[in-house]
Amino acid sequence: MRSRRRLFIWAGATLGLLIVVVGVVVIAFRDRATPLDAGDVAATTVVPGGTDPGDFGIYLYETAGFETTGALGGARHEYPVETFLALQPGGCGTLVRWQALEQRWTEWEICDDLGIAGWRSYHEWFGVSNLDEWSCTPPVPLLSETAESWTARCEKQGTIQELHYEVIGSVQLEVAGEMVDTVHDRSSTVSTGETSGSATDDLWLLPGTPLVVQRITDKSSVTGSRIGDVEYHEEYRLRLRSLTPTS
Repeated sequence: MRSRRRLFIWAGATLGLLIVVVGVVVIAFRDRATPLDAGDVAATTVVPGGTDPGDFGIYLYETAGFETTGALGGARHEYPVETFLALQPGGCGTLVRWQALEQRWTEWEICDDLGIAGWRSYHEWFGVSNLDEWSCTPPVPLLSETAESWTARCEKQGTIQELHYEVIGSVQLEVAGEMVDTVHDRSSTVSTGETSGSATDDLWLLPGTPLVVQRITDKSSVTGSRIGDVEYHEEYRLRLRSLTPTS
């Protein structure tokens, strides 16, 4: 009788401990997708907004898109209908930071001649963060005055990207009721190494500035890890709401 009672007590204690452990694991690895407002984004900038298009500051974008991962059974982050792009001085010219979520941002280093020296891309899934740092030597021209197409190469540790750029042409887009001249270029990217994949990126830029008026991105990749290959996919479209920085 005592043995049976001890067995029940042991089983109950074990079950209770198991429930606690599972609860801790669920809380610790719960996936989040946290939208940010302009005040949150302002904390990442060091210069107050200007008054002219392309000035340093925070710009508001109409947004549609998402990202997905195949890790730990899979998850999806829906992007909010409004996101922010911050322009501030840094590196060889301007740091252009797109903040989709607290858990998702990319920061490009754009030189004064509108060449990309590199970028940092941050993702967080199930509470686990990952920061990829890419460098481009020499910098990749966003636009070219002498060629309609060109190729470039960027890399991070263990992965190489081969990029092909082409200028589609000059296009007028409407921003806050005003027609604005833009230059449309398109990049096609192939990644090889620890991460393999492909991407297309259409950019409509305000001429002479790194200010994005519209952007359409579609990318997919597979990265090797200790738990096997992890698939990632992202699609989004950004459309500038105002030529004047919000702050």
